[in-house]
Amino acid sequence: PSEHATLVFTDIQGSTRTWEVCPDAMRIAMALHNTAMRECLAEHGGYEVKTIGDAFMVAFESARSAVQFGLDVQERLVYAAWPAELLVMDHCKWDDEGPWCGLRVRVGVHFGEVDIQVNPLTGRYDYFGSVVNIAARMEGACVGGAVAVTEEVMEVLDDVAMFVCT
Repeated sequence: PSEHATLVFTDIQGSTRTWEVCPDAMRIAMALHNTAMRECLAEHGGYEVKTIGDAFMVAFESARSAVQFGLDVQERLVYAAWPAELLVMDHCKWDDEGPWCGLRVRVGVHFGEVDIQVNPLTGRYDYFGSVVNIAARMEGACVGGAVAVTEEVMEVLDDVAMFVCT
């Protein structure tokens, strides 16, 4: 079936290098990251479509929930109890201009019509179509610590001003 959904892709900036330099700290950091992602997903009614390495693909019925999910993930990650070994790396240090601290996650959001199919092996829903591709490209185009949204997302939000990360 085909319906409208908001898809979100996330990915950790610099994760390959971080795994190479401090694998023990990265194992701890990944657990913190995955917990934050899944807690925010539950809080905002998202559906975890799949993970690939440190990347998540998630779906929401509402663009508002998807954007708020992205902002809440970023805020939660800034204040996570990251391993000290991780925080000495240039791309994980506290950054007053961001402010960022710890793993920096890119978040891309797009809204539109998707084709939904059930994976015959897992029984889980998967999403197909241009919305998937565009959401993935939005994630790839932004920097860690940011939430990038398309014009289509902005058009369906009824109150953009309410999205302020505190």
